[in-house]
Order: sequence, then structure tokens, then C-alpha cells
Amino acid sequence: MAAIIAALWIAEMTGSFETAMIYAALKALIADFKDPVLVGWLVTTYLLIGAGAAALAGRLGDIYGRRRVLLVLLAVGVAGSLISAFSINYAMLLTGRAMQGLTGAILPLTVGLVRENLPRERVPMGIGLMISGASAGTAGGLVIGGMIVDHYSWHGIFAGSAVFAAVAFVAIWLCLPRSPRVARTAPLDWLGGVLFVPAILALLLAISSGPKWGLFDARTLGTLAGGAALFALWVRQSLRAVDPLFDVRLFRNRQVLVANLTTALVAMSTLQITLVFSVLLQAPRWTMVGLGVTATLAGLVKLPSNIGSLFAGPLSGWLTQRHGGRIGMLIGGLLTSVGWLMAMAMHGSITGIAVILCVISFGATMLFAVGPTILAGAVPPDRTSEAAGMMTVVRQAFLGIGAQLVTLLLATHTVIGPDGGASYPTERAFMLTMGVIVALSLAATALALALPKGAQEDAI
Repeated sequence: MAAIIAALWIAEMTGSFETAMIYAALKALIADFKDPVLVGWLVTTYLLIGAGAAALAGRLGDIYGRRRVLLVLLAVGVAGSLISAFSINYAMLLTGRAMQGLTGAILPLTVGLVRENLPRERVPMGIGLMISGASAGTAGGLVIGGMIVDHYSWHGIFAGSAVFAAVAFVAIWLCLPRSPRVARTAPLDWLGGVLFVPAILALLLAISSGPKWGLFDARTLGTLAGGAALFALWVRQSLRAVDPLFDVRLFRNRQVLVANLTTALVAMSTLQITLVFSVLLQAPRWTMVGLGVTATLAGLVKLPSNIGSLFAGPLSGWLTQRHGGRIGMLIGGLLTSVGWLMAMAMHGSITGIAVILCVISFGATMLFAVGPTILAGAVPPDRTSEAAGMMTVVRQAFLGIGAQLVTLLLATHTVIGPDGGASYPTERAFMLTMGVIVALSLAATALALALPKGAQEDAI
């Protein structure tokens, strides 16, 4: 069992490493390509493809075997990383990065594989460990990625991710038994899958690129309308199909609905932690709120919270195993809310912010871990990865919405530098932003009360 957990943990670290590593290379990439918009598409493309792949690969894993699909994703991730590592132009780099995006589907598959391979009583702890793997991969992507870029070049981070994905592929191949395939009694509704993925991609593209294009730009409105139309058609098709590829009826289950609503609120609020505190830490001291630190130091200030989060996932799993998802969600939500309230009161020192980040990240990781565990107990075994994949889509969509919300709130009150250059948020803008985040975090915490008291993973 330990070998299975270790292999899945490495695989989940791979996905989060590839998500975070690009941020360490942004400055070097902009210096090479001379265009921040082009470089921004390396982030956006990865996230868009990852969101679409999460739902599709999760469901295909449920049907055809999660181990088999996970190995395919890791193999494509290795190939994409190598293409980017040896790229000689932007098109080649973007192609490789797009292929890497498929690793965004790793988490839903690992959740399903934990349920598939571990004893029932070990499943909550196993899922918690997968979330801690995500925290470790994110820290590694930022810190190790930064070291590689500083000492070699941005090509090096892609070579490193290729090695990482290759190690994960070998670990999964050697340590996990073959996954069973589901016997089918009705034809699969492939039309539902064809509609769902472009619908989600269009909606996420409108969210991520709308602020650059303009809210009322024809591209924004057209993409949003097209995505909404495809999404409506998908809902209609899913409700009519005997065996839908993605079953919208899963949301009729109260626990599934609560878990996804909580995920949406948390993504809009407390998961904006990096955006808010990166601006706060790096803003000049003359703004009377910023601490004026370098980007490297800002990353190091966040590192202790990433390390602390390694323990939050297993703790959340242990609490869920003993007391059900409700208590884990309440504790995680209260911790994040308290952390943001602390930030409103004591944000004037690097040490204080490091402590605050630890509190917020610990609570956020608990919330992040309890959602998939609740889903694993609420849906049939043959739809576990599908449900986790759809939750990933919800999280990605509302991460984008939350980023735009935070950006708008920080822009409500700004001050321009003495040289008439860049403008920065004032303390008033930060207080407003943090206040809204506290309100959303408390709303997410209150949703936990809608879960059955003491409900545990009866279906696991």
C-alpha cells in the first residue's frame, strides 16, 4: 500500500510542479520573446487544456481504467516537456506546453485510484496525501524552477519536468495494479463529451482573456455566448442520455452540490492568496502598505506555508475518516477566515505575513482535500474520477473569476509613484479586497452546515 501511495504522490506532484514552474520562468521568457501577451498564453493554454482534460480523462479513466489513462497522460506530458525544452521558436514551445496541459487531469485520476486500491478506511487519508502532493509540487515548481532558471535557462525547467514525469510514469507502471474496466450495458453518450469540453474551454477562455480583450469586445461576448450555448446543449443531452459521458444528475446529490459550491467560493476567495500577497509584498514601501521585497524573497516568504500544507491534507483526511466531511470543512473554513482577518490587522512585517500565509494555506488545503473525499463517498465507484474531474473544472473556472474580482478590488483605490509611473493599490484597496475574501470564506464555511452531521464515506 505504501508503494501505491508513493507512486500516486509522485504523479500528483508532477502535475502541480508543471503548473507552478512556468511562473518561475516568466521574467526570462518575456526577456526572450519580448511580448508579455505571448508568454501569458503559455499559462492560459496550459490551464484551459488542463481543465478540459480533467473532466474528460477522469471519466475515461472510470470506464477504461484509471491506471491506463494516467500512464497515457504522463507519457504525453514527457513528450510535451521535451518539445518545449528543445524548442527553437514560440510555436514549438506553445505546442509542448499545450501537451503538458494534459497533466492537469492527474488529480481526478489519483483520487479514483486511491479509492480503487486502498482499503475503505484508508481512503480519506490517501486523498489527503494526494492534496499534500499538490502542495509539494507547487513549492517545488516555484523554488526548484527558479533555481534552474537562474543557473541555466528557461529551457531547463522543461527538461526537469520531463524527468519528473518520466519518474512518475515508471512509478505508476511498477507499483499500481491494472485498473478494471467497467462492463457497459448501454452505448456511451460520446456527444455529451464532445459538447462539454469545448463548452468549458470557451467559458474559461472568456474569463481568462476577457479583461485583455475588453468586457464588451466582440471576441469576449462571442466566446462567452458560444460557450454558454454549448453548455446548455450539454445539460440537455446529459439529462436525455441513458449513459451520459458526464452526468449532470450527479449534482442532485446534496453532498456533491455542497462540495462543488464550496470549491467555487474557496477558489474565488482564499485561493487568490498568491495574487494578493505577491502584490502586497512587492509593492514599494512608499505606498504605506507594501513591503518592497524582491520577487525571490516573496516566493521564499510563501515557502513555509507550502511546507505546512503537507500536513494539512492528511489531517483533513483523518478528520473526515473519523467524523465525516462536515467537521473538516468547518475547521478548514474557519482557519482561512481567521487567517484573512489576521492579514487585515497585521500585514506590516515579513514575519507576520509568513505566519498569516501558514494559517490561510493550512485551512485552504484542508478545504481542498475534503471536497474530493466527500465526492468519493457520495458518487458510485465507477464515477469517482468523473466527479473529481468536474470539481477541477469548477475550481479552474472560479479561480479565473476570482482573479478578475481581486484585480478589480485592488484597483478601486490606487496611488501613482513619485516618477509618475506605475500605480499600486493603497491600504484601503487591500482592506476592501481582504474583507470581501473573508465574507466569501465565511460563506464557504457556512455551506458545510448543509452536509449531514457525521456523514462519512458510506459509498467508499
